[in-house]
Amino acid sequence: MIVTMVFSCVAITCQASAKKAIVYQGSNEIFPNPERGFMAVSSPVGNVPAPPLNLYNLQKLKSRNITLVRRIYLIEEFRHKPLSESFLNMISEDFETAREARVKLILRFTYNWRGGGDDAPKKRILSHLEQLKPIFKANYDVIAYMEAGFIGYWGEWSNISRYGLRENPEARREILFKALSVLPPERMVALRYTHYKRDAFNNENPLTPNEAFNESYRARTGAHNDCFLADIDDWGTYSSTDPQEVDKQKSFLNLDNRFVVQGGEVCNPSPYDDCPNTLQELAQMRWSVLNEDVYDGREILQDWETQGCMAEIKRRLGYRFRLLKSEIPEIVKSGETFSMKFEITNDGWASPYNPRDVEIVLRNRETGNEYYLPVNDDPRMWMPGEIKIVKIVGSIPQTIPIGEYQVFLNLADPTPRLNKLPEYSIRLANKNVWEESTGYNSLLTSIMIEQNSVKREYSGDTFFKPRN
Repeated sequence: MIVTMVFSCVAITCQASAKKAIVYQGSNEIFPNPERGFMAVSSPVGNVPAPPLNLYNLQKLKSRNITLVRRIYLIEEFRHKPLSESFLNMISEDFETAREARVKLILRFTYNWRGGGDDAPKKRILSHLEQLKPIFKANYDVIAYMEAGFIGYWGEWSNISRYGLRENPEARREILFKALSVLPPERMVALRYTHYKRDAFNNENPLTPNEAFNESYRARTGAHNDCFLADIDDWGTYSSTDPQEVDKQKSFLNLDNRFVVQGGEVCNPSPYDDCPNTLQELAQMRWSVLNEDVYDGREILQDWETQGCMAEIKRRLGYRFRLLKSEIPEIVKSGETFSMKFEITNDGWASPYNPRDVEIVLRNRETGNEYYLPVNDDPRMWMPGEIKIVKIVGSIPQTIPIGEYQVFLNLADPTPRLNKLPEYSIRLANKNVWEESTGYNSLLTSIMIEQNSVKREYSGDTFFKPRN
């Protein structure tokens, strides 16, 4: 950490408002962060449904830096009838178990698994989604995103659909839109094939920054590639083996995935899965989530370890924010304006795809009492490879106790049940900043708040509020 002094001049008079300019050290440490990285998988075995989630097994994932579980529900028995109350209760219990284990779930529902079999009529799929709506609403905090599911083998919208749903663009659109409608607007649905998004919205253009995160169905439709690096077309992911057409679809994902999730899994080994090509493709398509160890992909993951790129993949899947420097005042009087700024960069391959709070926290060194200032900035727009300067202006309350206050940056989950849980806050890739007990990132400085003899009024939300 390097500290220098910055002085600001207002009008003609130079004020004694010295600021510390702090330069932060980056870190190459591999550590867990919410909603990104390698995922564990809870899936059927053959055509036998996976058991309910087990708290002990989920808690062990922390030692492997895993915060995501793809939970695949086999609903074969409900092809021609409503989901049972006991099944719906099991899903609710799974959400509670995930919350207790401090992980999030990637959901998929399927009527068949390995070995294939029939899916269900469109009307039944729509009714099942409607049944799931209240459970999703009550538990979306621990849903990372949902894969579209239901159609075809493995719920993957591939191979044979008994009722012709995979081959019918109108049916695909109706089921996708229903899935988006039953999920709360803060969450996304991922499609297996890039061209299915084009067909659903009759739009070949990637999302623009003006469309990003506006909660429209198109802005909430991402991608999952479940045969990553398997062949030139990743087993139909790109709907063509023509290299020019494949490049066109990858270029679409490169731009669209700035604002939507990209996840999936490796499939069979191929000449395409060596480290140089793997890193290039993960970066180009802005991957956030990849399988840890499943089926034929184990050989590929072992190759990445042998070839030496696995550590980079673990670090760069999804977002990886790193503080560069900050300017923070040394002294502020109660009732006066507090202003600071920090510079941050994203060393990951993607940005967060779900909403995220940003706040500055002041903690009294003597009492431990905290005050926080919400920051009007969106980490989902902190793009890979860019430097973001965040400027913050707020008011110090007139009633705040005088004293020395540590300064923190908190990137918390905005949902009420997870907001104060440190495991769901974002950790920065810097040395000596992470406070595990709170989920705060220390800005490695303090400010002195002094008593102001002049009474000042403040209004609105641009002031530090006491943490309850």
